[in-house]
Amino acid sequence: MNYLIKLIGLCLLPLVISCNRYIDVQPTPDKGPPTSTVRTLIDHYPQAQDIEFTTLVPNHFWRATFTYQRHRYQALTSPAQLLTTDQLVEGTIADSLTRLLESTVIAGGAFHNPRFRQFELNRTVVHPNGQFIDTYADYTWQQQSFTLRWSIAWPPTGKPFYNLYLLPVQMTQYTTDQLTDLPESIQASLRQQGMVFTEAQIEMDGSGKRRYLLFIQQPSRPPADQYWQLSYDEEGKFLAATNSATAQYFQQLDRLPPAVQQYLQRPELAGFGLGTKGGQFGSFARHDFGSLTTYAVNVEKGKQAWQMLFSGEGQLISRSFLAYGSF
Repeated sequence: MNYLIKLIGLCLLPLVISCNRYIDVQPTPDKGPPTSTVRTLIDHYPQAQDIEFTTLVPNHFWRATFTYQRHRYQALTSPAQLLTTDQLVEGTIADSLTRLLESTVIAGGAFHNPRFRQFELNRTVVHPNGQFIDTYADYTWQQQSFTLRWSIAWPPTGKPFYNLYLLPVQMTQYTTDQLTDLPESIQASLRQQGMVFTEAQIEMDGSGKRRYLLFIQQPSRPPADQYWQLSYDEEGKFLAATNSATAQYFQQLDRLPPAVQQYLQRPELAGFGLGTKGGQFGSFARHDFGSLTTYAVNVEKGKQAWQMLFSGEGQLISRSFLAYGSF
């Protein structure tokens, strides 16, 4: 649902809430952002101006764009929480980041909407030296849309270290340690299998659908085998499960399902493999969780890697690209 909810004449909070104006271009709109949503945004950005809300998921998620200290921002908010906030970038992206991209197999695409991640629920996103840790941009490559993310680290010595990720289109991604933020079907599955929830990464794709990556503990297993990462889709369907302690690692390509072997012949994967020097990201692994089988296939070339998850039948579940290095 993409109808707009404009907040006009931002002033003191009681007046802000009372002067909402709704522009409805949908036949059956949701109720619009509640008072708690407006309050949460203003608590974080008390001098925000020209706020404009757009419904992403009716009655659940809204995107807010606004001006704060002469910069433009876009934020994702739920009824009670501010989930992420990005400062929109004016001008060009740092040369060190674009140079890293130009040296990879995904070079040659087009940037759109570059932005700095300024706030993310339950996660520090600004380094103590005041620099932004994550930079995002929409990226069109091979006539498809993706999300690019640069993650910047500052080692105790040496130059900044960059990780560049090519991801499926994301409206946002955030972390929660609240079990109630998950669909009831997922909560029920955890209870049924006796699993202890730690936290979850929630991704929202370009159409507003969510995917959940859960970090859980299964006390019924031996101590070294208890910790799993479980993936679910918007409807609560169980997609994948991985655990590095219980994984079955192998190097023979013919141990992968035929559909996976065929997928690895794609042009953008040419020259990528397990590596001959014990590379950091090259591995084939099978993960078994009950009746669910997941193949984690990571291939690398130099300081580039493709990281993929496949179902037991060989259907692609997720794929991301990683490049890393210092300048």
